Formats: sequence, structure tokens, C-alpha cells
Amino acid sequence: MKIWMGIFIAMFAIPEILFSIIPSSIINYSGKLFLTLSSLFFDSKFFINNPFYFFIIIIVEFIGVLGLLIISVKNKKIIFIILLTIILLWLLLVFFLGYMSNSVRLIM
Repeated sequence: MKIWMGIFIAMFAIPEILFSIIPSSIINYSGKLFLTLSSLFFDSKFFINNPFYFFIIIIVEFIGVLGLLIISVKNKKIIFIILLTIILLWLLLVFFLGYMSNSVRLIM
């Protein structure tokens, strides 16, 4: 159980540290183009030029948070369940808004 928890934490933490998806999306949601997420190692246009990488990163983070949520439900950790549910819903919102902005950009 602890090994799986470590794997799921790494699946969420490593992309989040490298790309800062959640904080960047909160900041950029206020008016800029949604896929212009900046990171420590990549420029702000990286996800616009490569939307496939954006979706892969979001999916990996989603699987990591979902795994942590399942473990938290089994261990009945209410605080973690609430926090992970909020993060999971935010990742879904980021995924769908990123998908929609990418689809609109492809049509135009």
C-alpha cells in the first residue's frame, strides 16, 4: 500500500514540479490564452506548440490523484479525500478547457 502511495504521489508531484500545471492554470485562467502555461524548464509557448504533451501531463497527474483518492477512501482519511477531490475536479476543468481552446484554435 505504501509503495503504491509513493508511486501515485510521484505521478502527481513530478509533473507538477516540472510544469506547475495547477498554479499556472489558476493564474492564466484570469484572461490569457489557456494553454500558455509557463514552467521552470520550458518557455510559455511549449504547450501551445505541443498540445499533446499538455494532455499527457494532465492525464498522468489525473491518474496519480485518482490513485491517491482511492487509497484515501480505503483508509478513510476525510481531509485527504476532500483535498484530492478538489484537485481532481480542477485537473478535469484544466483538461477540458485546454481541449476546448485547442479545438477552437484548430478550427480557426
